[in-house]
Amino acid sequence: MDEVVKKVAALGLPGVILVMTMAATGLTGAAAITAALAFLGGPAGMLGGIAVLGLTGLITDALAKVGLEDFLTAVYCARRLQEPHGKLLEEINSLSLFDGDIKDRLKSTVTDGCGCATVADAYITEITKQAIAILQSVPGMTMAHHRDFKSANPIMRLRDGTAVRTWKNLAGVDHVFLADANDRMIYGGYVGWIHSEGLNTAIARIRRDFT
Repeated sequence: MDEVVKKVAALGLPGVILVMTMAATGLTGAAAITAALAFLGGPAGMLGGIAVLGLTGLITDALAKVGLEDFLTAVYCARRLQEPHGKLLEEINSLSLFDGDIKDRLKSTVTDGCGCATVADAYITEITKQAIAILQSVPGMTMAHHRDFKSANPIMRLRDGTAVRTWKNLAGVDHVFLADANDRMIYGGYVGWIHSEGLNTAIARIRRDFT
């Protein structure tokens, strides 16, 4: 499913509207694109053309496998790594076809990465998956907020190109992040003071085994 998620994410809001329109109407192909354009109120750039026409078939297959909410969760998981979170939150608020509960869950996806673990797995290698498993096994490890990612500095790069970045906040809390080759966050966590040594041990193991 990662191929269609990437393509819909690249379309931005028009792509989301196309998915929602297809799910709500059952339309496919040119009819789905026409209905989505009508919803958007006119031409929407990338929604015109043969490439998007072919995409509708992939969207149909994805919706049949995972359903609308899970598919859009995957799309917003991809987009949150590249677009301002405030912009995405405003966009979700504007989606009148959603009820409040779905909107709240998609907002949590944007702000906290809720539901993104399986999406991230689609874009990383076995080396990085093993590194994440090591970090997650550290006692006290808690998911870090995406906003702190830019504060972290790279300390090493794994054999697959993934960068390991660390940061200590003003309270002295140790954070660790993993970034892909395009410098996008794919994992983030932090531990309290009492577990800092465990984190350091995990980072040393990652350095030994995967660099």
